[in-house]
Amino acid sequence: MIIKKPYAFLIKRFRLIHLILTGLIVYLIAKTYNIYSYFNRYVNNVYSALSDAAPTSYINLYMFLIVILIIAFSLAMYMLMKQKNKPKIFYVILSVFYIIYFISLISLFSMFKSMEVTSIPLKTAMLLRDSMIILMIPQIVFLVFSIIRGLGFDIKKFNFSKDLEELDISDKDSEEFEFVLGLDTYKYFRAFRKKIREFKYYYLENKFLITGFLGVIIAILVTALVLNFRVYNKVYKVGQKFNVNGLTVQVNDSYLTNLDYKNQVIDKNKYFLIVNATFTNNSGTSTVLDMTNYKVIYKKKRIVPTMSRNSYFIDLGRGYSKEKIGKDTTKTYILVYELNKNQVKNKYTFSIYDGASYGTGAINTKNKNVLLIPTRHNGTKVVGKYKLNEQVNLKKSLLKNTTLSVSDYEIKNKFVYKYEACMRNNCESITDVVTADATNAKTLIQLNAKLNLDNTSTFALNTSKKLTFYDTFVTIGYDNKISSVRDVTPGSSIEDTILEVDEDIINAESLNLLVTARGKQYIIKLK
Repeated sequence: MIIKKPYAFLIKRFRLIHLILTGLIVYLIAKTYNIYSYFNRYVNNVYSALSDAAPTSYINLYMFLIVILIIAFSLAMYMLMKQKNKPKIFYVILSVFYIIYFISLISLFSMFKSMEVTSIPLKTAMLLRDSMIILMIPQIVFLVFSIIRGLGFDIKKFNFSKDLEELDISDKDSEEFEFVLGLDTYKYFRAFRKKIREFKYYYLENKFLITGFLGVIIAILVTALVLNFRVYNKVYKVGQKFNVNGLTVQVNDSYLTNLDYKNQVIDKNKYFLIVNATFTNNSGTSTVLDMTNYKVIYKKKRIVPTMSRNSYFIDLGRGYSKEKIGKDTTKTYILVYELNKNQVKNKYTFSIYDGASYGTGAINTKNKNVLLIPTRHNGTKVVGKYKLNEQVNLKKSLLKNTTLSVSDYEIKNKFVYKYEACMRNNCESITDVVTADATNAKTLIQLNAKLNLDNTSTFALNTSKKLTFYDTFVTIGYDNKISSVRDVTPGSSIEDTILEVDEDIINAESLNLLVTARGKQYIIKLK
């Protein structure tokens, strides 16, 4: 194997290398200035710069790769100058500075990622802005030296014609050295050891070039892979926060079902993917969610939410219906996506449009993607059976630590109750009555029950008060039949709960109160 030493190559292309170096430094100066401008706007506009672009767009893969190339060039020129006993301090400083710059890029990128979730203090932003100036000034100096050497122009002598000659290209700079690699077919192990020995000699003779080359390749690959999978094509998980369109978004959970909150099939040919997400408005003004920006990706098809189906999933959260989200406020909503049966699978991508980048002849959209592995609710499982006076804890359902106990019940067609009404300082006892809708074959059941609703549950936090706990989750089972219920408890303060049910329960041999919350059923035996 014939190898030439690289010094003659470097000397002959001394000016070209420095012209390339000039272009790379110009690019980094421009990008550093962009970062400075970002933090300057951030300080001057009190956070409004957050909405002008994704912060991580200010640091891209090319910056990391260019820094690695500059370090590689400077190390190569350092070795040349050292070999020729020429001044090498410029390349030492250049290498050290860009190693520090590389570390600074990593730190800045981490800071930018945190800014996608929350804002940073003004003092921190001012410090970062001033740091960008400190990083720009040395690069401008490096740029001047690089231009001078790239153009072949020495500022002291005003003549660079002898500079390349002074580098002294000798025969040793391009001498050839040969390794004869052979294999003794009759002595395999001896040949193998010989190859190992020759490889060691080859490595020792070219240690700098091989190590430098492999180091650059590994650094480029590692940087490209990390940025590709952890940054530019990052897929967020449920529970992670990220900034998009002036909002901080967090996907809390996702569900896949064809049943409504009453455990009834909505459409035998449809399934529904429900995404529960929290939105915090950081934009400084009230905003309305554009539903076309919030898509679920199935293969190549992009599905937008349908607000007309929200009422079927009130137990999973409050459906979004074009409400304004005020500045500095946080709201939690569900987005409902209608799927065909052939679109049912275990994983989906929840994709949010985050602006566009404009290139030569092309417009590339940017999206924030979240991996969804939805919980399926397709059937009903009995969690437990209870008697009167037993406390039922619904912790295995969406209702979390909600508890319910029923001590007694009574069935009548009407219930008379009294309450005290006060106007100013005058109070009087009033008698009123609750009657069943006899025309629709209904009767009333009065429950002496104690309900403690967990205020942290999805139902308590995000549903309206139009439907009560009993309207949403309770039915009456009797003689292998099911009766729906309607909570008709008066608004006046009374201790008992009154439900309107089918009148057939009057003569039923068995009677059960059924609490069903998304596939988890609790049975309280009344009779």
